[in-house]
Amino acid sequence: MLKQPTYNEAKPLCSGISGPLNVVWGDGLHRIFSYPYAVGPFLVSYILANIGLVYGITFFHLIRKNNTSSTKSELVNLDKLFEKKKQIMVAGFSLILTGSLFELINIIRVGGITALFSGKAVFQSLSAGLTLTLPSTEIMIIGFSLVAIYLGVIHAKKYRDRYVKLRIGVFLLFSAPYILIKTILGQRSVLLTLLICFIIGFYYFKPIKKLKPKLVAVLLIAYVFLAFVFANRGIVSLIQDNPKQFIETAFQKERVVEALNPGVNEFGAAFGNYSEFYIKTGNDFGSRLGSTYIKGLVVPIPSFVYPGSKPKQITYEFRDELFASEASRGAIAGTGFSSILEAYMNFRYIGVILVYFAIGYLLQKIEHVLRYKSIFFILLYTASISQTMSFHRSAFGTIYSNIVLRAIILVPIVWYLNRYNGKKQKSISTNSPNQ
Repeated sequence: MLKQPTYNEAKPLCSGISGPLNVVWGDGLHRIFSYPYAVGPFLVSYILANIGLVYGITFFHLIRKNNTSSTKSELVNLDKLFEKKKQIMVAGFSLILTGSLFELINIIRVGGITALFSGKAVFQSLSAGLTLTLPSTEIMIIGFSLVAIYLGVIHAKKYRDRYVKLRIGVFLLFSAPYILIKTILGQRSVLLTLLICFIIGFYYFKPIKKLKPKLVAVLLIAYVFLAFVFANRGIVSLIQDNPKQFIETAFQKERVVEALNPGVNEFGAAFGNYSEFYIKTGNDFGSRLGSTYIKGLVVPIPSFVYPGSKPKQITYEFRDELFASEASRGAIAGTGFSSILEAYMNFRYIGVILVYFAIGYLLQKIEHVLRYKSIFFILLYTASISQTMSFHRSAFGTIYSNIVLRAIILVPIVWYLNRYNGKKQKSISTNSPNQ
């Protein structure tokens, strides 16, 4: 028999089935989620989602025509990117520097250092309330992707760049302000996104065939660091008020060990959200009929351009209905959401299968058809692949808007790269002695 967890025993769950496992073992969830938990219904939806995903992947390969176009595109675009390596590097550095400056400007606009040390929820809400908030994160992600592609291309081509160490130093210098700010705020999902973009970009044309000790060490260090950031973001104000107490508290053995447990993180809110909605409004499941996905399409449109008021997204409808206390913490504070929950809210169990079937098919289409199609898709893939990590705890509109915004930022970047190449070829052609 499951016991009701006390306040000190309550722990958030991690992605997948770790939440239900925590419940079965008696640890429970965070106190914000109601007890008893809807473990059975969630597991049914989780299993159906996996079935739909596998069917989608299988269906793609059943109807796919075998050809080598993807391999040819890979080789052609590797050569093109190698020719543009200097321009890719310059564009990446420019965006990273711009991203750091934008983040500093955003901080100044919301109140400076005081706002920075007020915590993640307060800072994010203040930033969201700004008119024309500067898109520092999206620009930084694109910048990281460009620098990673630059390093990955010269790595794949085995090109010896004698200035590569200096350029890595510049890269770290330009990105340091942004990374420091996100570390203080405890926004580890952003930091993890940057790491994923960098790893994917670096190994884009020379995939990892076996895990090397250096890469394993980097991943382990990153995991421990991100766990430490997550564990202590609630006491970040002590850095400003009482640094000694912060150090004593932050490095407590129990605190650090608990944070290393993958079951103790915000990603597990997906199960908690599903359980909460099922318990309190279970009979309303399947009544949305796709409306949340349609509303999600307008998220990328700026509010000052949209005619009238933009429709409230399902993430905030859900929060205001079931977690009103979170709304009082800030305009965008909340418990996240759940892709499985959104599918079930729209079309019940059949929706879970169909939505994940579409996801499985789309992911295979991207991986086997679009991944090497053009320089634009290579950069968009690198910058957006981390969205697969966030999808399970987000709504469709959030993921869709992030990808659209990154695509928009990439348009002038790709135009700049193609324009340079065109000018270079024209100059060579004009000065050719055969003419």
